Amino acid sequence: MEQRTVVVAGGSGFIGRAIIHRLAAMQGWRVRGLSRSPERARKRLSIPGVEFVQAEVTEPSTLAPALADAGAVINAVQFEGYPIEDPRRSLTFERVDYRGTLALVEAAKAAGVRHFIYISGVSADEKSSHPGFRAKGMAERAIRESGLDYTIFRPSLVYGPEDRVINNIAKALRFVPAFAIPGTGKQKLQPVLVDDLAACVALTLAGRGRNGIYDVGGPEAMTFDELVGVVMEVTGYRRPLVHLPEGLMRFAGAVMEMLPKPVLSRDAVTFVTADSTCNIGPLVSEFGIRLTPIREGLRYLAPAR
Repeated sequence: MEQRTVVVAGGSGFIGRAIIHRLAAMQGWRVRGLSRSPERARKRLSIPGVEFVQAEVTEPSTLAPALADAGAVINAVQFEGYPIEDPRRSLTFERVDYRGTLALVEAAKAAGVRHFIYISGVSADEKSSHPGFRAKGMAERAIRESGLDYTIFRPSLVYGPEDRVINNIAKALRFVPAFAIPGTGKQKLQPVLVDDLAACVALTLAGRGRNGIYDVGGPEAMTFDELVGVVMEVTGYRRPLVHLPEGLMRFAGAVMEMLPKPVLSRDAVTFVTADSTCNIGPLVSEFGIRLTPIREGLRYLAPAR
């Protein structure tokens, strides 16, 4: 069988690694990951037949050689510290999510790539006041208008054994007397297991979902409070919840934005307090996938017996 090449931008990241794992098991595709540090990426993800090359979406000149002979491109890029921008280091939604995607689209067209797959976000909206949601919405429009075949996935909160959000919640529950929730805790999420998202991406290479936009979430919508409750149930570490007023968090974010390496920002507060539920009906219909219930997906957090 003739092998075609699929390129994964952001291949060393949490979502990118899961996608590469899934694609490496497919017949007929050769997998190439793009990374700022290929050597480090190879150490984190050593899979026979998978190559990593040095390329960054924010450095367009690196993209042409990296996309040579590619039949499909997957953009799963997230900048370091996401979703907290760091303008001093040029780590912004505008530069990475929008302009980086635009550069990758142009490189893909020049290389003769036929299919562009984008990992966007459930709140993507080019008219949004939030820079992240707006950048992803603008990136989506650039992809739709590129002339390439495309598939756009808009995931809610993505979790798995290597994610930061839920794993950090689980780690904190072990040590804190009470757990702090951003805002009211009533913001709604639809957590999706990263393996489910990766499975859908793999199915696009088999012809599913062409020229479509799909929300990706788990089978259960829940509030942030309820999500933390599920993590406490699975881990066995039960703690009282304390809600941090959004106004106080924004004030703290405004102060921390001035630090050399911000650990919070006002836009990050908006990001974590926004709803991110979705309509998974079209996804299930097109891809025929069984989405993993969260208690099943979080079994890796359960204490060893």
